[in-house]
Amino acid sequence: MKCWAAALLTMTLLPGCPDALTADGEVSRDQIPMYGNVKKPQFLGSGRERFIRETTAAFGSREAASEAFARRAWQLYERDDLAAAMRRFNEAWLLNPHSPQPYWGFGAILHDQGKVHEALTMLSRASDLDPSNPRLMADLARVVAQEATYAQTTAERERYFTKACELFERASVLDPKNGHSYGLWASALYDQGRYAESWEKVHKAQELAAVIPDKFLRILREKMPEPKKPE
Repeated sequence: MKCWAAALLTMTLLPGCPDALTADGEVSRDQIPMYGNVKKPQFLGSGRERFIRETTAAFGSREAASEAFARRAWQLYERDDLAAAMRRFNEAWLLNPHSPQPYWGFGAILHDQGKVHEALTMLSRASDLDPSNPRLMADLARVVAQEATYAQTTAERERYFTKACELFERASVLDPKNGHSYGLWASALYDQGRYAESWEKVHKAQELAAVIPDKFLRILREKMPEPKKPE
């Protein structure tokens, strides 16, 4: 086990907050990004300062501790444990609100929860803090393209799609071997009705060993039969 992971497992983590509910009485604050955008969440009580003190001592700095908690959060996210991932991303944010990782994580979780507008806000903030990260750029581009589907006018829709394509282009230049980016790009092109181009990105993603969900391939084939891959 990596040293940071071992240290994290022995750390006194912040407890869940079942008593710190939002106004509607349904969602605990540790399930809301940035604890509801509160810089110093008082409902955490003395545990907040103890948590920061202990993690800083264990990892050497608040920044290093935040990185470790963010890595743990991504592991939980990959296991589809969104509640635990949100809790860890909040702790990572509490330790270092200037790191892009918590905002990226918030955006990923919100996206999976179907909250596209909120996801775009968080991913945009992450991108502002880490503007040259191609994988983050691709995630942002996908959500920008999804935002286009909510546009009220054709001009607004085209503006979002244009921005998304620009971001995908930049991501592919920065990291041409990232199959994940091409898979997201294929999905965005599908939303635009550009099915032939979507198939091109699917094939590119597959060449790079990216896994394309069967559900997406199925709906894409319904719009356009899969072209033969170039020799």
